[in-house]
Amino acid sequence: MDLIGRIQLRLKELAPDLWIMPRDNLHITVLEITHSTTAEFIGTLIERMKPKLEKIVNHPKSHRARLVKPMLSFDAAALAVSFVPAAGKEGDEYTYHHLRRDFYAMSKGANVSVTSRYIVPSAHITIARFVTSKDHEDESGAVDRAKMQAWMEKVWEINGEIANWGGEWYVGEERGIVCRGGRLWYGGGESVMEAEGF
Repeated sequence: MDLIGRIQLRLKELAPDLWIMPRDNLHITVLEITHSTTAEFIGTLIERMKPKLEKIVNHPKSHRARLVKPMLSFDAAALAVSFVPAAGKEGDEYTYHHLRRDFYAMSKGANVSVTSRYIVPSAHITIARFVTSKDHEDESGAVDRAKMQAWMEKVWEINGEIANWGGEWYVGEERGIVCRGGRLWYGGGESVMEAEGF
């Protein structure tokens, strides 16, 4: 989180209108059960899952999935720090993809259908969103090539520094997995069940 905070400050230097994800809302979504439905339906799903939730959120304690090689990336909507699932070394037989598979299977085993908006194959933390394009435009509203060049150079510079950091992170480390319900737009909703970190 400290690393992401430093990255966010650096990005704001070139894009002051960038919306920054608040520190307390930084997260990786391991599995989304459903979306765009009623509060009543969400309540039904939570009640169905409750007997199995403690096992699900604590799964990473005995099934450690290590993430490595963080990298800053962006598209037209947002910026994220993405990780690669560790594999190939002793102790890395169980990967982030196995964890997602197991969360899916355990959720189905709790008698709920998983109807995610989209499959998220990457482990990523959204750190900022573009809410306007004016940080990269000239006075006429056209794309300013010099500003875009400076932006790309900043992203490459940050990625070079992240690569030198060589960090790793285990899913569920320190804060533990949290099952959330309700309106979850970046920190809304409620915590239904929380695991302790390890």
